[in-house]
Amino acid sequence: MAAPGLSIQSRRLSTESTGGAEAKPEAVASEEKPKERPPGTYMIWAMEAIGATMAFLYYLHLHTDLLKPEVKERLNPEKYTPFTLVEKEPLTPDTVRFRFRVNRPRFDGELEKLVDGIIAQGAWSMDIKDHMVQTYRTYTPVGFSMSDVVDEELGSRQGHLDFVVKRYPRGSLSRFLHDTKVGDQVEMRGPVLVWPYHAAKFRHLFMIAGGTGVAPMYQLIDRILKDPEDSGTRISLLYGSQTESDIIYREMLDELAKANGDRFSVTHLVDRGPAAAAKVGVPDMDTIRGFTGGFARGKDVVLVCGPDAMLAAVSGIKPIGSGQGPVQGVLRELGFKSADVFKF
Repeated sequence: MAAPGLSIQSRRLSTESTGGAEAKPEAVASEEKPKERPPGTYMIWAMEAIGATMAFLYYLHLHTDLLKPEVKERLNPEKYTPFTLVEKEPLTPDTVRFRFRVNRPRFDGELEKLVDGIIAQGAWSMDIKDHMVQTYRTYTPVGFSMSDVVDEELGSRQGHLDFVVKRYPRGSLSRFLHDTKVGDQVEMRGPVLVWPYHAAKFRHLFMIAGGTGVAPMYQLIDRILKDPEDSGTRISLLYGSQTESDIIYREMLDELAKANGDRFSVTHLVDRGPAAAAKVGVPDMDTIRGFTGGFARGKDVVLVCGPDAMLAAVSGIKPIGSGQGPVQGVLRELGFKSADVFKF
C-alpha cells in the first residue's frame, strides 16, 4: 500500500508538468493581428506633408530669392557684367546720354552691401569695356537710380545707369559706345571709388569743368544738394564749352542754381560766340582768380575735370594711374597746392 504523502507529491508533480500546456492560450493571444488604422489615415498624412511643404515654399517666396531666377545685370566691382542699353538721347551734335538697365535682387545680398558701401564713400565711376578689342575706359555716371517696385515674377527691382559720352575721332571707346544700338549689351565693372567725400567735408567746392568733364561734378552736385546733412556746403561751378549749343545739361544745371541760389551757382564759359547767356572766353588767370575768390585753405577744395588741353592749362594733366601729379598751370601760378586741388 502506497504511502499517502507519495500519492499527493505525484499529483503535484503531474500538475506542474502540465503548466506549459496551460500557458499556451496566452501565447496564442499575443499573436493576434494589430488593429487596422482608420480609413484615410495615410491620405491625412500625405495632405499634412504637402501642406508643410507648401508653407515652407511660401516662406521662401516671401523672405528669400531662392525660388527666383538668377538676377542678372547687377553692379559688381569685382568682375565685368553685361548691361543692356535701353535708351540713347543726343544732347549735342557729338554727345549722347546712354542709359543702361541695372537690376537688383528683391532682398539685398553681400554684393549689394559692397556696392552701396562704395557709392556711399564719395564720387564713383564705372569701367566700361569694348569687348571687340578688350580695352576699357573709366566713365563717371551722371545718374543712378533704383526702383522700390519689385517684379514678383523675376524677384528683382529695376533701375538705370546714365553716362554722357562725347564721340572723339580717335577715341576707340567713345566710337564703340556711339555705335552701340538700343538692346545691345556692354560690359562694365564697378562702382569704383574715385574721390572720397562725406557730408560737411568742405565748406566750399570750386568746380572747374570742360565738356563731358561735367559728369563727376554733376554727380557730386546732385548728391550734395539732396543730402539734408550736407546743407551747409556751397558749390560753385565754372563750366566751359566750345559754344552755347555744346553745353551739356544746361537746363538742369540752371534749374538747380535757381532752386538753390544760396548753395549752388554756375558760370557758363564758351570758347566762341555768339553767346546770349554765357561768357565768351577761356579759363585764364583772371577768370579763375575771380572764380576762386575767397578760397580758404584747409576748408575749401578745387575740383578739375575736362579735356587734356584744359587740364594742362588749368591744373596740369593727371598722370595715368592713381596719382594726381603736381599742380601746374593757372592754379599753380595763383598759389594753389596739391592739397587744395583734385583732378578727376
